[in-house]
Amino acid sequence: MPLMERLSLTDRAVLFAADALDGYGRFTVTTGVEISVRWEDVRQESSDPQNTVESVPATAFVDRVVTVGSVLWHGKLVDLPASPTNLYKVVGYNGTPDIKGRITSHTVTLIRYNNTLPEVTS
Repeated sequence: MPLMERLSLTDRAVLFAADALDGYGRFTVTTGVEISVRWEDVRQESSDPQNTVESVPATAFVDRVVTVGSVLWHGKLVDLPASPTNLYKVVGYNGTPDIKGRITSHTVTLIRYNNTLPEVTS
C-alpha cells in the first residue's frame, strides 16, 4: 500500500479474523488484533446475489486482506471491553490493484453484528 494511502488510515479497529466453521456451520474467529483503518459510517444499500436489498451501515478501508465473516470492533485494542458491543461483521471484501498490479487497496463492507463474539480460537 503506498504511503499516501497508509497515511489516510488514521483510525484503529480490532479485527477478529474468521478462522473456521464450528459444528453448527458458524464461523469461529481468531484472537483480536489491532489494525489501521479508515472507518466511514455511511448509509447505503447493497444487494446480494439473490437480489435481496440490505442496508450497509459502514465501510472500512483496511491495511490487509480481510476474510468475509470476520468481525471488526471500532477502537483500540487496549480499549476493548471484556464484552464488546457495537460489533460489525464483514460481508464484503474488495481488493483494487493499482494500474501496474503491484499495490492493492483493501475495502470491506460491514453490517451490524450481534453484541456477542463468535467462539474465539487461538
